[in-house]
Amino acid sequence: MIKRLIPLLLLAVACTTTYPYRDSDRLVVEGWIDSGGAPIVMVTSPVAATEQEQFVEDLARNLYYKAYVTVKDETTGEEVSLSARKDARYLPPLIYTTDALEGVAGHTYSLKVMYGNHVAKAVTRIPQPVPLDKVEVSKSVQSDTMYVVTAYFNDPEGYHRFFAMVEGKDSMYFPSLLSGQMASNRAGAVSVMRGWPITNQNWKPLYKLGETVHIKFCAVEKDIWDYWDSFDGLSTISTIGFFPITVNPPTNMNGAYGYWAGYGATYATVTIK
Repeated sequence: MIKRLIPLLLLAVACTTTYPYRDSDRLVVEGWIDSGGAPIVMVTSPVAATEQEQFVEDLARNLYYKAYVTVKDETTGEEVSLSARKDARYLPPLIYTTDALEGVAGHTYSLKVMYGNHVAKAVTRIPQPVPLDKVEVSKSVQSDTMYVVTAYFNDPEGYHRFFAMVEGKDSMYFPSLLSGQMASNRAGAVSVMRGWPITNQNWKPLYKLGETVHIKFCAVEKDIWDYWDSFDGLSTISTIGFFPITVNPPTNMNGAYGYWAGYGATYATVTIK
């Protein structure tokens, strides 16, 4: 059984009988580049879920410290190598990044990851960011002590995804479950649930009085929306012990599990008071 749920891309199977990956030696790549931000890439090996307990601390053997990672801006032709850095804010706590490249909305970026005999490639585009019209806080109708954060925007043609980070409690932006289903191909109000770090077994979707919530609202391409939409479904199913997950989310990676995402990012902050 997975006692502490392991990272986004390593999550594949519910805690029942062993269901190993078919390609157990395949790379797992989780990467993104924000408009105005540096590329962030994490490279690991797959983890097969079993009935035995698996701890996040034991995942060091699945990290690749010496992968060769490059990102190329296909719009300008600029290509840079990313260096490995230990960063405790992320899970796993090893990222590949660079200060020499910043994402630009409208540009296309290709990623290449090489480790041993493995080569993984992907291409993504950063859409134009979509502004948030406003963010509101309201008391939940289900609880007198919990609060709902609602974001308003207008972009009925695009695909979008929300991420959230509670100040002092979360180390990074985590996916707001089901926000993509509510936000894409529509305009209006979307409930931005608390970001879900999958190591948190006591996750609750709403917010408490006094919490400061940082919101990351991302315009994305359809293939990235599909990945996170599948992640939502698998995350929900994974809480049902007798329902094994034997599939992986769709990927835009060639030669690896995972995703390489371009995010047209808009940010907002609200304090629950």
